This record gives sequence, structure tokens and C-alpha cells, in this order.
Amino acid sequence: MSVIASMPERAQEAGAPFYDPSPTLHKIADSPALDASAEIEVAGATRLQEVFERLGVDRETEHRLRQQAIWAGSTLEDEIVAAGLVSDVELARVIAAVLGVETAPVDPAATVIRDGRGAMQLGQRHLRTCDAALRTRIFISPPLDRLEVIAAHLASNPALREPMRITTVADIRRAHASATSEERSNRARLSLATDFNRWSARDVISPLQSAFAVVAVVALAMAWWHFDGFWLVMHAGCTSLAFVFTAFRLAVLWDTPVSPPSGEALRRDGLASPEGLPIYSVLIALHRESAMAEPLARAMAALDWPRSRLEVFFVCEANDPDTIAAVERAIVGETNFSVIATPRTAPTTKPKALNYALPLARGEFLVLYDAEDRPDPSQLREAYEAFRAGPPTLACLQAPLTIRNASAGWFQALFAMEYAVLFRAILPWLAKRALPLPLGGTSNHFRRATLVEAGGWDSHNVAEDADLGIRLARLGFHVGTIRAPTSESAVADWPDWRNQRTRWIKGWLQTWLVHMRDPRLTIRQLGWRSFLMFQVIFGGMIAASLMHVVFAMHLAAAGAAFFGWGSASMTLGLLASVDALNILLAYLAFSLLADRVLAPQERPLMRRLPTLWFYWLLVSYAGLRAIGQLVSKPHMWEKTPHREVAPT
Repeated sequence: MSVIASMPERAQEAGAPFYDPSPTLHKIADSPALDASAEIEVAGATRLQEVFERLGVDRETEHRLRQQAIWAGSTLEDEIVAAGLVSDVELARVIAAVLGVETAPVDPAATVIRDGRGAMQLGQRHLRTCDAALRTRIFISPPLDRLEVIAAHLASNPALREPMRITTVADIRRAHASATSEERSNRARLSLATDFNRWSARDVISPLQSAFAVVAVVALAMAWWHFDGFWLVMHAGCTSLAFVFTAFRLAVLWDTPVSPPSGEALRRDGLASPEGLPIYSVLIALHRESAMAEPLARAMAALDWPRSRLEVFFVCEANDPDTIAAVERAIVGETNFSVIATPRTAPTTKPKALNYALPLARGEFLVLYDAEDRPDPSQLREAYEAFRAGPPTLACLQAPLTIRNASAGWFQALFAMEYAVLFRAILPWLAKRALPLPLGGTSNHFRRATLVEAGGWDSHNVAEDADLGIRLARLGFHVGTIRAPTSESAVADWPDWRNQRTRWIKGWLQTWLVHMRDPRLTIRQLGWRSFLMFQVIFGGMIAASLMHVVFAMHLAAAGAAFFGWGSASMTLGLLASVDALNILLAYLAFSLLADRVLAPQERPLMRRLPTLWFYWLLVSYAGLRAIGQLVSKPHMWEKTPHREVAPT
């Protein structure tokens, strides 16, 4: 479906009949429905009552629908469809019959006509198209409480009946989405690189950073060649970095409660507000996830939010027909669930897919989930309450992630403890102090307007979540945390774990490089306190992922010297002792944090802690691999496969 701005002129030049309808009808169709609680004059309710009669809706049901519309802040037609009384297509047929006009879906081959300014607003209730024969069509989806006004307009403008067609809001949105697909694809592909290239990881390293890197490498090489104590100084630097990150964990431990708070369940009536509830949008990026479609759709259907105020988008790659077909089968009957197929363009990353779908989301609030996610049904409610209670600068809320197959194996157990420490201790600690924090890649709840203002996600950053958390902080916003969790399944195989961890560390490296392109500007925007914490979090995570292999190599060398030759130099022995102390302190800090935040049913995982250092050695390997990929394949996204697993 293409888009043009001057179809009326072309039609007139061709001599074809072209009716340019009065904009009054568009204003009527796009106007919000009348307050569902308002008393409607008997003379003005004739057609509305006829709709109810044709649908078989009695007075009691009508009253209940109106009350639900008042509470949710929605419309009668939304509540009729959400209640399952009739589909949106069947409702459109009834409205067409009552108004005495035809009903039809929007022709995918027709051209969508922009307004006089070339604009096309998403979420409209009307659409104008022109087909190959240059015949215009006016598609509208009128609010039920506007039927009398529209009928009166039709009576005074009979010529409108011929080009008018009644359709569904979903059909109009699909036509808008199709018409804007190429534009959204280009914007999603380039994302921040279009307008804010200095904030994008499209260019991995800036020219100035490249110059600094070259100077640093030359200086290190000369020091290695000329300075006898080079490796001693380097080792001391590595040791200091590891101590700093361990001290950070100990600071978090000091202020973390003994057990996670068990907040009270939110009550349904506690959510009502004079304006009703806002629309909540859910975005889920999927790629080769056909096996996850059905359980994922069930999890989204279980979310405790009015169906009339919820929209769920499953964002799939256009060249992944198996996943698209599986999702379409799984969402049959869910009128507010839909599939968005993203064009196959580089870079093939999750943030690019999300940027492609973002303009279609209408919600005041928006949340991301992954294929394996099973969010607590109350999560949207808790996030909404937190946004209402928080300041306007609260841009995002991070829900905690838990691992539901934690006891299934070694990788899963240590992964689960990592997540427990991160999401129940470190991130809440940072959020409490309004410090920048790296978002997790899922269960992020946003104010949609703020997300758009921040530029969405960087399509070239493979840790787009962590980058966005820092970018929001630099723009003056902050991120909070909530308690309602999302359960995930941890990867079980070494190749999958290695690829996933490599991608994360490569993304952290990209993020650090992006936000260190102009350190002075970053300091001004974050402030010294947050800037230093940014260095501890990202620099510390990256350094910690590499330091353990350094310590392991030095301990191995010291052990070989002592046991192989019967003696070792004092310097070698002293450094080996410091390395052992560093490892012991890091292990102790992590173990105490895990012990503090793990739930009683998770405590058997602690039996895996003696093997923690070997897990960290694998993290170091992934870190070295990430550095190699940063040079050779900076934007490659190594897919993490997901499998449906039962809780263990």
C-alpha cells in the first residue's frame, strides 16, 4: 500500500469522479465518544438502541457495559468487543446496517491519501483511499455514541453514502501501518544514528577515541619494553579495579534488607481514577520462537488489565513465517493482540524491531517482554500505581526477573543467583538513590512519550537496554523498580550461555564507548556522583568479566613456580596472595548478597556457590570473545534460543 498527498488533483486530471468529503465527517469520527455515563436523549438514542437490539444486548448488560467503560475510561464499542459479545467485524456490520451504508475492509492495494499537510496520524477512526481506478473511499469506524450525529450528517450530505464504508478501528490501523511501513523501517534501521549519531553505537568508536586507543597501545608497548616493573603495575591496576567492584557490592549489601519486601496486592478499585485507565501497550520481539507462541499468548492474556485498554504487539521478522503463523494461531479470538512483521533489513537486532513497532503503539504506558517471559498478572497495575505516585521525571520502571528453571542444572542455578543479586539488590539500590542503572532487556515499563523523546532504542547497540538506561539519566530522567516479578527460563547449554553473555558484554562495551565520547558533557549531564557510578557499574562489570582470567593465570604461574621449582619470588608470592584475597572477597560479597535476597524456596541454590569462581572464569572467556567481536562483528546479534520449561 502506497501513500500519496495529491490524489484529488490526479483524479480530476484523469477525468475520474472524485468526491472530496467534508472534513466535518472526519472530525465526528475521530472525536472521542461521549461520556458513557451521560444521559442520552431518547430522541438521540434511537440508532444506538437499534445497535443494542441487533446485538441482543439487554438493558442490564448495557448498564454493565457503560459502567465498565466509565471505570476503564474506554468506549462502549471497546467494551462490547472486549466482553466477547461480538467481534469488531460483526459490530462494524451492525453499525453499517443501522446507518444504511456499506461495510468493507480497507483494500490493501489501495493508496492511502494523506491530509493537506502530508500528515498521517495513527489511531484515527477514519481513512481515505484511492484505488487503481482512481475511485475514492472513505473508511470510518464511528463511536456508538456518535451515530445520531453521523446519521444527521449523512442526511444532509447524501453524496457521502456512495464512497463511505464502515470498517473496524483495527482495519484502519493496519492500513496506516502498511502505508507507513517503509518510512518506519528506515527510521528503525538508522534510529539514533539519523539525528543523534554521537549517541548511537553505529560507529563503534569515535575518531578521538581511536586516537587515544592508539596512543595508549603504543605507550603500553613502550612501557613493557623499557620498564621492568610493568607487569607489577598492570597487575596492581587490575587488582584495584576488582577491589572497587567488590566494595560496591559490599555497599549494596549494607543497605539491602534481609528478605525482599512482600508488598500488599493491589486492589482493583484502587486503580480507578476520574479519567479512567490509560491504554497500556505491550511489545514482544520474536525471532524463530514458534514453540513459545502459545504459552506466551496465554501469559499476555492473563495480565490483569482491562482488555479494552490493552494492546499487545508480537513483533516478528517478515522472513520468519513459522513464528508468524504460530502467533496468529495462538491469538485467535484476542482482538487486541496483533502481529507486526518487520522488514528484513540490517542491522538484524531486537532494538530495530522495537523501533519499527513503536510508532504503532497508542498506549500512554508501554512495556517490553521477551518470548520466554511469564509476568506476574499484577505487574501492569503495580507499574501504573508507581507512575501515578512518582514524579514526571520517572521515565521507566524495571520489574525483577526470576528464573523458573533454576534447579534444573549448574548454569541455571548460578544464572538464577546472578539475577537475584542484580534485580533484588543492585538495581533497587541504584534506583533508591536516583543513580543511573542498566535496564534489563525485558519487563521495562515506560512512559511512552518519554521513550519517544529519548529517541527509542539504539538499533546498533546489542545491549540496547543498558544503553537506554544511561541515556535516560543523561536526559534528566530516572528509573525506578517495582516488585511484581517476571519469570524467565535460563539457558541450559554452554554454547547458548556463551553467546548470550558475549552479546551482553559486547553491548556494555559499546555503551561505555558511546557515553565516553565526550566525558565532560557526560559529567555535566549526569553529575559527578552518577558519572562515577556509571564507571563503577559499566567499567566494573566489564573489568570484573576479564579480571578473573588474569588472576587465574597468575595463580597458575605462582603454583607452577612453587610446586615445579620448589620456590617462588617474594613478588610473585605476594601478588598471588593478593589475587587469592581478591577472589575470596568477591566470592564473599556475592554469597552474602545471594543469601540475603534469595527466597526460602530458592535457598537450595546456595549449594552451587563453591563452584562460583569457575562460572566467573567462563564469564571472562565470554568477555575476551566480546572484545574480539567488537572489532570484527560489532553489530552481530547472536540469537538466544528459548524453550518452554516447567518451573523447578
